[in-house]
Amino acid sequence: MSKKIYQTPGIYVEEVSFSALSIAPVETAIPAFIGYTEKAEANSQSLINQPIKVNSLFEFQIYFGGAYVPKFDLVPASSIDPNSISIANRSLSVQLKPNQRTFLFQAIYDFFNNGGVACYIVSVGTFAGQKEVEIKKEELLGMSNSSGLKALEDFREPSILVVPDAVVLGRECHDVYREMLSHCKKEGNRFSIFDIFNGFEERNTSNDCIDQFRNEIGSSDLSFGAAYYPWVDRFESQIPISFENLDPSIDLSAILLEQKAQDVLNMSGISDKDLHRALIQVSSTYQQLLKAMANKLKAVPVAGAVAGVYSSTDISRGVWKAPAGESINGFEKPTIALNNAQQEDLNRGGPAGKSINAIRKFQGRGVVVWGGRTLAGNDNEWRYVSVKRTYLMVEESIKNGLKAFVFEPNDANTWMQIKSLCEGFLQGFWQQGTFSGTTPKDAYFVRVGLGQTMTQQDILEGKLIVEIGMALVRPAEFIILRLALKMETS
Repeated sequence: MSKKIYQTPGIYVEEVSFSALSIAPVETAIPAFIGYTEKAEANSQSLINQPIKVNSLFEFQIYFGGAYVPKFDLVPASSIDPNSISIANRSLSVQLKPNQRTFLFQAIYDFFNNGGVACYIVSVGTFAGQKEVEIKKEELLGMSNSSGLKALEDFREPSILVVPDAVVLGRECHDVYREMLSHCKKEGNRFSIFDIFNGFEERNTSNDCIDQFRNEIGSSDLSFGAAYYPWVDRFESQIPISFENLDPSIDLSAILLEQKAQDVLNMSGISDKDLHRALIQVSSTYQQLLKAMANKLKAVPVAGAVAGVYSSTDISRGVWKAPAGESINGFEKPTIALNNAQQEDLNRGGPAGKSINAIRKFQGRGVVVWGGRTLAGNDNEWRYVSVKRTYLMVEESIKNGLKAFVFEPNDANTWMQIKSLCEGFLQGFWQQGTFSGTTPKDAYFVRVGLGQTMTQQDILEGKLIVEIGMALVRPAEFIILRLALKMETS
């Protein structure tokens, strides 16, 4: 820009920009949830298999509705059922009908209840008006079209991946989990959170849910995910339950035999909500029914709440702070009370080192996330969730920042600019305590240039290679990030 020449006395104002290129850290606190919803529409347009960002549970309900209402049958009770109910001299139990569980809504509730601020939803199907919800692996993964997990390919903002409904598939959930790990590695900017199938059960030698998970999760890309055990129990008062959870074929007047209950049932014009409240007041049998159904529904997977902890920790402390040692809200207790010895086995990860993070309850702290390891427990570099996620954040941020140099000459001037840019980015994180090391030299390094990271042949082939080292674990250890830019040639 040519310099202006002023020939008349007076005051002149020039706006001079001092802004320079900088690298902005990418968002790390935004998960993507995949699963089934009551509805999926906005302005009469379908939202099925479209990643939609929501900023609250209220906004989720506007687009995707509420929770599924699972249905129960009444069946003859076994002699060992602690929740059996005596009705008309018969001992009965409540039994959940087939295909009645879906956990996405609960996961979203737990996410926002534990500090989450925004997330993406990929609804793969709706259940409004349906008598059951059939969870299908193909729909969750999008194996036949750009749906489910495939809908998130090349979609950059989500950095955490959760599929709460996968556990409903039984052992097939591990097929979903392996694909999630592969997806996270391919995308290079996100991390998976897993629940354990049958994670509400005690471990035992005949059918150990942890051993089953470790055997079937595979051995590839384990540093891109973390698993949590056990599930958690909701407070009974927080479980929405009423006679609407009974199969419609069940006649309330045939099972609630108290005279006052019969009088309430014969009332005309009473709403379902008022009927439910009145029956609680007058029928002990109805109270037993509600309690028995609630007991069947109280255990839920914990991944949604853990995603909330990831999000809130990232925002308040930074992605480099381990998402562990944090209390999670909304739960009475873990379904299994782990002791230290049991947690040691989870941490060690068995023969293959596949670590599982514990959910525990402590006096004065409530339910706590008590572990921060990836599934790669034997990997000294990628053993910890915070280390892996920090690396992913730095890599994605720098890749985004260096896109501006694709059309620049691959020469010493460009290399100096890139080195300065990357060092400035890393310096800011070192000052926040992201890296070990008392000085920047101990904490990170940036290398770029002929004879350092590139050969003359690399330059002729249009490659610009940057090496970045970060002391994320111990001051003496560097994790090396190697980036190669394909330069545009004339």
